[in-house]
Order: sequence, then C-alpha cells, then structure tokens
Amino acid sequence: MSYQAGGVARMQGLAGNAWRRRLALSCAALAVAIAWQPAMAQQPDRWVADETLARATLPAPSTGEVVSATLSCEAQRWSLVLDLGEDANAKSGSAKISIGSQRYELDMRADGNLLTARLPREALEPLKNGSRLELAPAATSGEEAAPLVFSLRGSKLAITSAQERCSLRDMSAYQPVTFTPFSSYINLARTLRAADIAAFAQATASQPKLDVAMVELDDGRRVLFARLCGSSWYYGLSGCNITGFAPKPAGSAEGGEDEQAAETAWQTVYDTENVLLYLDQNSLSHGWPDVVTLPAGTPGTGLVWRWDGWSYALKGELPEEAGDFDPQALRQGRD
Repeated sequence: MSYQAGGVARMQGLAGNAWRRRLALSCAALAVAIAWQPAMAQQPDRWVADETLARATLPAPSTGEVVSATLSCEAQRWSLVLDLGEDANAKSGSAKISIGSQRYELDMRADGNLLTARLPREALEPLKNGSRLELAPAATSGEEAAPLVFSLRGSKLAITSAQERCSLRDMSAYQPVTFTPFSSYINLARTLRAADIAAFAQATASQPKLDVAMVELDDGRRVLFARLCGSSWYYGLSGCNITGFAPKPAGSAEGGEDEQAAETAWQTVYDTENVLLYLDQNSLSHGWPDVVTLPAGTPGTGLVWRWDGWSYALKGELPEEAGDFDPQALRQGRD
C-alpha cells in the first residue's frame, strides 16, 4: 500500500469513527427524550382529552400551583377537580370562575388534598371558545385571593371529546316512550303519515322505516307518536323524524276514527327530529304531561315541551338535576 493510499484509509477510518460517535450521541439523546416524555405529559401546555374517559386534563396554571386539574362528565353533570398535592389540606368554600366577561359561582368541596366543584353546563361553550380561565376563592376579610389562571388552548377539542363520551343523565324519574314496528296502530300511523312517506319515496326512491308508540293518558287523552327513519340526507343528522298525533277535541272531528277519517279525526301536536322521548307525569298542563326529550345517540341538552291547549310547544331546556354531589364518589371515579 502506498503512503497516499494508507493516508486515505486512515482518514476514512477516522470519518467512520466520527459518524459512529454522532450516531451514539443521537441515540442517547433520543433515549433521554423518550424517558422524559411521560413526565412532560403530566404537565401539558394545553387541554388534553382522556383516550377512554369523559375527562379532560387542564394545562399547568400560569399563576398559582396545583398538581393537576381535570374537568370530567358523568350523566351529563360536569365536575372540576383540583389536586393540591399529597401534603395539602384542602378547605371547602365558595369560589368564582371567570372566562372573558362570563362569571360563575362555584361551591368547592374539600376531600383530603382534592377540591371539587360542579361546573354549570352553561359554562362549557365559553370554556371552548375563550382564551383563559381564572379561578379564585371568594374574598375573605376584605382581601382578594390570587386566582389560578389556566390557558384554554385546546379546550374546544378536549371538552368536545369528553362530551361525546359522557353518559346520559339519569331519567328514572320520567316515563320512557318506546317505539315498535309491531303495533295495532301501525296502519293508522301509516295513514296519518302518508304524505310524508310519499315525499320521502319520491326524493330517495326508497321507503322509510315506520314505527310507533301509543301513549294512553288520563281522561281519554292519548298521543300516537309515529317515527319515520331513512336517509340522513333527507332527515338530517339524526336520520329520523317524529310526529305526534292526538284526537281532535270532541265536536271538531269529521267522521269516526277509522283509517279513512284519520286525517280529520287526528291533529298534529308534536314534531321534531329523532330524539329519546319521555313523559313527565309530575308536571301537567291542561291535564297533559310535559314531553321531555334527549338527543338520540349524541350528547346535548335536554328539552321540555309543554301542552299549550292545542299542541306541544317548546318550553325550554331541561334543568340540570337538583341535589348534592359526593366528593368521595368523584374521587373514586377520578382514581
């Protein structure tokens, strides 16, 4: 081997050693990054949705100190939980949160190192669309306490994800309305909805699915709910439409209640997209119970429909459940 060739070989060897050292350093740096990743995940810089639970983790506050903060949902009730650390002795008391111009009062309940509060449902949209959240305990002895300040970066996606995973509220106090295609009233419902069925068939070249629910009430009152389901292009996201019919008042109907006279014997008293239907027998108007609805298959606000003397008209949102909450139960769900 010539001197020149040997020099080239030595230079190639040195270059190879340098390349291997750089590779080793890169692998070591990658290993350190992977090792630190879980620790960094404990203090996210944005809101993070849980992969399986109806829960979102808040970022570390820019002012004040907490180990963690989470917003969770169960049965459509929202809870804000602050972990103050193992050595902390949390104290119950009132607090307020501020999101832009919106203000909400909270009742913070202590359980060991945790502070828990029910979050009003109306605060969700401001949380999704705001830029910062301030949480401050009520002033004592004329002194304003320093608030915890959280960024709302990523809150819209995280809260929406928790909403989608949240369980339905407890409706055991209401009477469910159950639909079936196997009913003696199916032919009557088909007659009452004949025009709707024909319009659907013309628009989609197919037939909708029909099922019914007859609700018998006191003093001869009754409502026949007829549900048509088919293309979501035609009926919207829910894919169905529900129409309720009640017998016309005595003296206003022409003829009997056979199928031929159905259109003149029954009147439309309710009409919505697909929902979960319930009756509130403890709330009567003109002898008719309120109709309570929940979105079908998706999270959302419940609605109350009240009899106005002629049909069911929208009264407003279904109020949040009254009653206390148990911080111990929330701790168990969190853990």
